[in-house]
Amino acid sequence: MGSSLNTTIVLGIGNPLLQDDRAGLEVVRRLNALQMPLDTEELYTVGFEVMDRLLGYERAFVVDACSLDREPGTVLRMGINDMSDGSSLSSSHSITLGETLKTGYSLFPREMPGQLTILLIQVGSTDLLTGCMTPAVQKGVQTAVEMILSEIGSPTVYL
Repeated sequence: MGSSLNTTIVLGIGNPLLQDDRAGLEVVRRLNALQMPLDTEELYTVGFEVMDRLLGYERAFVVDACSLDREPGTVLRMGINDMSDGSSLSSSHSITLGETLKTGYSLFPREMPGQLTILLIQVGSTDLLTGCMTPAVQKGVQTAVEMILSEIGSPTVYL
């Protein structure tokens, strides 16, 4: 459950070892650098840990990489009803994010966030083991950070 007085959490999902799959994690790291009044969490899976981290929050942003045949770096803003069970998120996941979130709302409807925003960042490459994202995905990460800041009512900050 939400462990602090903050009512908002940003959950970044990804694999820190795969090039663009780290996009969700990088969003969280950039927000942490700004010391915003929100909780953040990094996860390396879209399994049931996602549900556990969201319980007790009023508002949540979930950020993950995706592979949906869009231009690399494109940021898609979705709600839970926009997530199909067949969404192709990055290949390092064995269960889809949509399935996990829908299960959470089915099992814990009162404990899951009333406001949930899902930001998916289109990958360019997830084949390389490197700590560097492609330039297009780096721009997508910054776009996602700015979208979150805009929605929580904070001024846009360029990093």
